[in-house]
Amino acid sequence: MVKIEASYSTIEKVVLKTAEGISHFSISKDEENLLVKMKHGSFPFAISVKIKVLSTQRTPDDPIVLKVGVPSFLMEMLKSRIEREGVELHGNEIHLYPRKISRVFEDLIISNVELNEDRIILHVEEA
Repeated sequence: MVKIEASYSTIEKVVLKTAEGISHFSISKDEENLLVKMKHGSFPFAISVKIKVLSTQRTPDDPIVLKVGVPSFLMEMLKSRIEREGVELHGNEIHLYPRKISRVFEDLIISNVELNEDRIILHVEEA
């Protein structure tokens, strides 16, 4: 098993550099959830949501399932901005398919996601 760690500040910088239209993005830990605050140019207000990891992978074809603490109708409004290869929305859940996002995960699984006070740790294993 390999652990991949990313500090929240590093993730924030990557999102701000790569996501189109986002002017503010921050992550913090709130109990067992991630608290994400963001401002997108197309909205006149900032959005603050809690994200919980519901499940991780058992096989490379399984998704990592995240539950987003917003109503499904709001997720539907954001669907076209969020969905891309390997990222699907189902109601207020986001399904991440690592092997579709990057070939690096072709024969690997993310078996656990740890949320610490200042970083996320992914446990990566061979399938």
